[in-house]
Amino acid sequence: MSTRPAAVAFLVLCSLGLDSSPIHAQSIGAQLSTLLTEQRAISDFVPDVEAANETFATVAGLFGVELATLPVSASSGGFVYRLNRDLGLVERASDNFGPFFTERVLRNSRGQVSVGITYQYARFSSLQGADLREGTFPTNAARRAGSGEPFSVDTLDLEMESRTTTPFATYGVTDRLAVGLAVPIATVRFSGQRNRTYNGATALQSSQSGSASGLGDMTVNARYMVAGTGVRGASVGADVRFPTGRSEDLLGAGDAATRFLGIGTWEEGHLAVNVNGGFGLGGLSREVFWGAATTLAPTPRVTLVGEVMGRWLAELSRVSDVYQPHPLLPGVETMRWLSLDPGIHTTFIVTGAKWNVGGTWLLNTNLLIRVTDAGLRARVTPAISLDYAFER
Repeated sequence: MSTRPAAVAFLVLCSLGLDSSPIHAQSIGAQLSTLLTEQRAISDFVPDVEAANETFATVAGLFGVELATLPVSASSGGFVYRLNRDLGLVERASDNFGPFFTERVLRNSRGQVSVGITYQYARFSSLQGADLREGTFPTNAARRAGSGEPFSVDTLDLEMESRTTTPFATYGVTDRLAVGLAVPIATVRFSGQRNRTYNGATALQSSQSGSASGLGDMTVNARYMVAGTGVRGASVGADVRFPTGRSEDLLGAGDAATRFLGIGTWEEGHLAVNVNGGFGLGGLSREVFWGAATTLAPTPRVTLVGEVMGRWLAELSRVSDVYQPHPLLPGVETMRWLSLDPGIHTTFIVTGAKWNVGGTWLLNTNLLIRVTDAGLRARVTPAISLDYAFER
């Protein structure tokens, strides 16, 4: 049986089995807009609708950038085979299965196919370092000019999570060139309510919940080794992300994006070090990224992984609460969240292990931990994946 049709069939079956969301009338974006902007009468206070709309635009922008730029697993397969010209035999090129997110130079050899599926879960718990689940995050407020204490405050209680299942395949065109495809299937869920406290009395302004499932943004990638070998060498690569996910449901960016990167690998015995660096254009944000990983294979069947990664996103901004005059009430100022100083650097650390459970099946588990507070934050993102390499 040809491995290429098998890999394609694997991806198609995964996609058909997972993309089974019902058609829904209102998008996640529209429901979030209602949650943050809906106004209900409370006493004689006239709310500042424009302030609420500006807060929504700021918060929605952060949500979109974060969900569309979550780090994705590296595209290199765990099992890689090479021809030993001295022995005339095909054998494993390394006992090391490689990192999770940082790329390595070693790729599938000519004609080799590997496939897999990854499941990633993220629960977003804070915005700009403030907890979203305690019901105390202020979205808007009003105060009298010259006073530091607001007489009206809108507070948000929000839970948001994303679950992404990604079938992927990698194929070795030559011993130096490999190409790959990843097809994410995502689900985004949220529930929240916004309350207004006016002169000590609290009233509900909006309560919303919703979910959306479907195809995310598909990625095609290519890697080419320019120097050395797979265990001690350098390569270059590119990823093209297509806008196949619905941006109004936060399932995709809505625009195509391209990333270019350089990869370096040094491996000695059971220990390997991999470094990456590059930049991205298009999508929801321009970015510059880097990564470094150390992997240790104490046995031929187990690899332990530690990584650190960083990225600078041009469209990710720190936000600040800004007061401006109320358009209808003289002597009253209203607060809204606005983006300031675009361009934020975020840092992640990764830990986990890869285990050869039998044959060329590889079980991978990892934790992606974000250590910076800027933007919308999921503190810990667990992931599990299963890879299979077709033996040559």
